[in-house]
Amino acid sequence: MKELFGFDGGFINGCSMLFDLFVLGLLWILCSLPVVTIGASSAALYYAVVKSVKKRNGYAAREFFRSFRCNLVPGIFLTVIVLAVTFVLQLNIGILNARTDSYVGLFFICVYVVALVYVALAACYLFPALSRFAMGPGWLLKLSLYMVVKYLGTSVVLALIVVSAGAFIFRIPMLLFVLPGPAVWLISEFMERVLKKHEPEDSADGA
Repeated sequence: MKELFGFDGGFINGCSMLFDLFVLGLLWILCSLPVVTIGASSAALYYAVVKSVKKRNGYAAREFFRSFRCNLVPGIFLTVIVLAVTFVLQLNIGILNARTDSYVGLFFICVYVVALVYVALAACYLFPALSRFAMGPGWLLKLSLYMVVKYLGTSVVLALIVVSAGAFIFRIPMLLFVLPGPAVWLISEFMERVLKKHEPEDSADGA
């Protein structure tokens, strides 16, 4: 009981981790409000969850803002690209859905839907990679698009986690203030295995 409820016991550590995840989730929401900063905010959330919550290295809020500042400019650039491509794909789907009922139109709707899912999955890899690797935006985009196909099983798991979290938030909007941190913690369980395969052998422990 002493080991469980002591200052360094499992109960205290568990509560501390949950509190850090909650705080990081709130910081992610606040820093994502300008919309174009969602990428930098998501990279910061992933970085802080892995480094300060999972590895217990550093203070959660400090690590979040450290990553957010470092990745703000490339994060905005990548976010604009992802949002622009998503908008174009959704616009084409809407136009085809409204103006055609032929099999050809249905075929292209399916193509655009698949492309939209592919972009969403690539974004799941893109911002964790931004938090970890010192690459240019172009290389990060190529790497994330490659990872979707290379690690298809992981991509399916990431999709299930994101969709499940989104469904819970849709049903209970207040969960938006609770789920982001735990969801990213769960994502990192699978994402870290992928990112470590692409780290330089002599790289320092970036997260």
